[in-house]
Amino acid sequence: MNTFLATVLVFFAILGHGYLWVAIVNRLHGWNGPRKLIDGLTLLSCVGFILLPVGVGWYWWKLRGHYLTQHESHLLAAWTRDYVMACALVGLSNLLARCCGGLHDDDPSVVLSTQISKPTFPRHLRSAVYRGIYPRLLGLIPLNESLRLSVETKRIAIPKLPETLRGLRIAHLSDLHLTGRMGPEWFNFVADEVNRLDVDAIAITGDLIENAECREWLTACLGRLRARLGVYFILGNHDHYVDANQTISQLTAAGLTYLGAKSIRTQWRGVPVLLAGNGQPWATEPPDLKNSNETPHFSLLLLHTPDLMDWATAVQGDLALAGHTHGGQVCFPLLGAVAVPSLY
Repeated sequence: MNTFLATVLVFFAILGHGYLWVAIVNRLHGWNGPRKLIDGLTLLSCVGFILLPVGVGWYWWKLRGHYLTQHESHLLAAWTRDYVMACALVGLSNLLARCCGGLHDDDPSVVLSTQISKPTFPRHLRSAVYRGIYPRLLGLIPLNESLRLSVETKRIAIPKLPETLRGLRIAHLSDLHLTGRMGPEWFNFVADEVNRLDVDAIAITGDLIENAECREWLTACLGRLRARLGVYFILGNHDHYVDANQTISQLTAAGLTYLGAKSIRTQWRGVPVLLAGNGQPWATEPPDLKNSNETPHFSLLLLHTPDLMDWATAVQGDLALAGHTHGGQVCFPLLGAVAVPSLY
């Protein structure tokens, strides 16, 4: 094999190695399994991600220096060759799929327009918002966007939307993950920016808190949200790491409406509307949508994971909003979005 072909093979093998292990970790975090088991398998995946290329490199170095016996060389050659070729195939196929099918982030027939604004977090609060050495060190990494808020305003075409509801403005907020590593200043800033949008309704799709010591922050943040037609929320998988019932009671007392595993029929602008939430696979059951003979003119579904889009389609929801994937959160050239926990 000449040098050029070998270089191409190694390039696609490295790319495929990244795609493969990222896909494994994402599927682990789209599964409803024990937290310790998922965390353990994630750690093993990270070890595999690091050590497998080291093992391949070690074999090639040993082979080139003639440090291996014929038997050792035969055994190691098989798995290194097969793994490198498999990774190269994965890398090439994924890159082609992204180039051919990933030209549009949104379906232009559904998302008619998108506007992005980036409110600036107050500079005088930046030094205090990171709590602990680990977050502060990460905050020092150049080009990190941990304190950059992006507000995306999308105009969406919804078939059969009643004329009365045209122009309805819904703010979607998700995955705040109150762990204590980011101070309450950040979350209050986010809530204030949502209020500044002056929307009709606010939908919150889970993973709100996973540290009981941050409960006061949660109330201060989400309790300040205001919308003419209400603020609605469901829980995510991380919310079950603490007392989920207490979280529901706390937010309900703050004026929010809980939609987990249930549906509400109400009226918006004089039009019958169905609101429902589904936190599966971490919740016990989907909401009951057959508790009334009245047919809603518009139905809004809150999901924690987009893996439930098939369910949303089956129950004929007009608009489904989901969180869990963090929008990718960490992205690399060619490799793309890394943190996309989904079974798909």
